[in-house]
Amino acid sequence: MSKKVRITLITIGSIIGLLLLALIIGNIVVKNKVEKFFTNGLPEHIAASYGNLDVHLITGTMTFSDISVSLQDTSKKAKHTHVKTEKLIVEDFKYWDYLFNNQIHLEAIQISKPDITYYKHKYQPNQNTTNSSTATNKPLQRTVLIDKFSIDNAKITMYDDTTYSTFLYVPDIMVTVSGLYFDNETLQKRLPVTYKNYQASTDSIFLKVGAYEALKTGPLQLKNKKLTVDSIRLYTKYSIAKHTELLEKERDHFDVSVGSLSVNNIDFGFTDRQFFYKTSKIIFDKIDATIYRNKLVADDTREKPLYSKMLRELPIALTVDSLLINNSNVRYEEKVKADQPPGTIHFDNLNANIENVGNTYPEKQSTNMKITSTFMQSTPVNVDWTFDVQDTSDAFTFKADIGPLAAEQLNSFTKPNLRAALEGKVDQTFFSIYGTSNQSEIDMRIKYDHFKVDLLKEDGSSTKTLLSGLANLFLKSDSENDSEGFTKGSATVQPDKTKSFFNYLWLNVRDALKACLL
Repeated sequence: MSKKVRITLITIGSIIGLLLLALIIGNIVVKNKVEKFFTNGLPEHIAASYGNLDVHLITGTMTFSDISVSLQDTSKKAKHTHVKTEKLIVEDFKYWDYLFNNQIHLEAIQISKPDITYYKHKYQPNQNTTNSSTATNKPLQRTVLIDKFSIDNAKITMYDDTTYSTFLYVPDIMVTVSGLYFDNETLQKRLPVTYKNYQASTDSIFLKVGAYEALKTGPLQLKNKKLTVDSIRLYTKYSIAKHTELLEKERDHFDVSVGSLSVNNIDFGFTDRQFFYKTSKIIFDKIDATIYRNKLVADDTREKPLYSKMLRELPIALTVDSLLINNSNVRYEEKVKADQPPGTIHFDNLNANIENVGNTYPEKQSTNMKITSTFMQSTPVNVDWTFDVQDTSDAFTFKADIGPLAAEQLNSFTKPNLRAALEGKVDQTFFSIYGTSNQSEIDMRIKYDHFKVDLLKEDGSSTKTLLSGLANLFLKSDSENDSEGFTKGSATVQPDKTKSFFNYLWLNVRDALKACLL
């Protein structure tokens, strides 16, 4: 071997050795810096550790295993958040962008099997606004770009009181976000990052939605701005008897299941620091709802606003162009007498098409509802309901067309609750209500035959013959006011503002029926 070749080989070997040594030293330096950051670089209210760290400077990749993070409030009274994860991988740190483009650019961050536990009742927000604002306003030295951020098989558990009552439980969450970017400008916004695409999925969700109610779902998928959920159930956690025992004021007991939910073209974010949510279409398929109200419990005397006002005063900007309800059933039960079962009515085959649901539509672009259903198994019902959310008088129009109804079908409600049994047949009923939050007027046309009422004794099994006879003296047994056989009636109604819109609707129908039948 010539001297020149030997020198060349030695030189190449030395360079390779130096590079390997530099890599080894580099890995050691990076590991030491990371360890120092975990030990001394975190704020006092954050504690973190990891089991192992692999660094590959050539590929710009770091792999952490067995990471554990705990957060406590700044007063150090209690730890409120715990995070454990099997693995965290930071892939392909772009040295060129770091050195020459003043940017931290990562190809991917992958988090595997994080287990997140949060105790809402232990969290105390920082009262030192001066320090928090200083930290928030500290500018970034470089912009940050993450091509892909993913979380695999995560689990989230949230508790909300000292008995560790579960507030939220979500197993097996998968999340992927692409094109994450933030800089000093984005950090000033309520949503401090921008992104290109996102998707998420989970097997199920449990959410405590109130002191008495909970929500459960089946599989959920969010992809390409479309959300699909299979099997939703919103229900009262207690039995009817236990629920009644716990109540101080009237509150419905309900069990609502939804076969599936889909939401299309989702968009959300912040405009002038107000959160907005938009979607072109929401579809509820196969809702099955049972609602029970115990009128023996003390009334809730708080004012109940109409739906237009409720939408108008939402704390978010909501835009839902179309909301569809398909193939649904609603059963309503109301208990009025302690010694009698609740009265029941039900609507089957309910379908609704609702347009312009929200508070962002301009004045006179009304919320419009067209509803069809079958009442008490055989009576077709068609409803047109409109209101303008921007109209502060809360004006609305409610029109209904109700088909043939055997009066006896209402006895499941009137017998236990009103001590009255009805006979006869209603061939057709039309009514229109024009109202505001303060007053309404109703016009009704009804066609009926051989209408009769029997007033019942307290046991509900026998008739008060004399009183029933007197009552029927005041009833017109047949409609015969116009050439088509309809009786017309109208009424003016003031709402009880401590009760719902449906009570307002009932007051209108009741007073119009009085005008027609008596």
